[in-house]
Amino acid sequence: MLDIVAGNWGLNSCNSASARKPLTIFYGDFTGFGRLDVIETEFDGDKLAPRIQRDALGAAIPFVFEGFPSHAAFSRCAVDELLGERMNNARKLSVNTLATTVFLNRRGRFEARVLPDEAQFAPAFSAQVADVDGDGHEDIFLSQNFFAFAREDSRLDAGRGLILRGDGHGDFKPLPLSGIQIYGEQRGAALADFDNDGRVDLVVTQNGAATKLYRNRHGHPGLRVRLSGAPVNPDAIGAMLRPRYGDSLGAARQIHCGSGYWSQNSAVQILGGSRRPTHIAVRWPNGQGTETRVPANISELAIAQP
Repeated sequence: MLDIVAGNWGLNSCNSASARKPLTIFYGDFTGFGRLDVIETEFDGDKLAPRIQRDALGAAIPFVFEGFPSHAAFSRCAVDELLGERMNNARKLSVNTLATTVFLNRRGRFEARVLPDEAQFAPAFSAQVADVDGDGHEDIFLSQNFFAFAREDSRLDAGRGLILRGDGHGDFKPLPLSGIQIYGEQRGAALADFDNDGRVDLVVTQNGAATKLYRNRHGHPGLRVRLSGAPVNPDAIGAMLRPRYGDSLGAARQIHCGSGYWSQNSAVQILGGSRRPTHIAVRWPNGQGTETRVPANISELAIAQP
């Protein structure tokens, strides 16, 4: 069963959220100009107060100046006092966590596990999954950082691009000395064997900066598996692969058309690594299942849909 990696804002910003005090915004056409106005909030004690400074909020919503002629008066107001009767037409959105999280599928019910501190240093955009070190367990790469803030807020730039090494039981730890150091706004990413050596490489794009390509030099080489689907779906998008090691099965891997935020991983999968699979089980997009024996001494296996 497939699990979920959900990127989030992280826990290293001026915002905070919890079940007791969720991060909340109110939105609607508060000025009557036919546009969407947004009011960010924060908790002042137990009341929700506007988070944006008076002058910045008043520039977008002029009635702020009329109702609160001084900064002192504005500093004491709650959102319902600010909006007054407009509160009846306001809509609200709230979130109770900003942590980047993995959700483990426990037979149809998802168990949330917050990823390590390093994953919370900056916002996470692209979240990619592959066996980077070739130990037979799935790992995660997160592209990080966000700079586009108002002048009164600090940009979130503490991420360098992060690989989290999985243990096969749903726990992850940062991969030490991964060699990845990207100081810009990382966005779309792709994991693929770019040099055909059986190791998963990484390419990361940036907002307004050069695309970075990292060659994997130290992971255990795995088996390249290439699926050939029906004529209407030649890459077998939607197929599920699982390596078999004798009597046990490895992690499930699905062929995706789109792999998260502005991303697309390779349709050729790298499986096995330090553990040589004996068979590759495939559930094809039409629901049919097959299992193919892996011959000895091969580096790539092509499997065609029956």
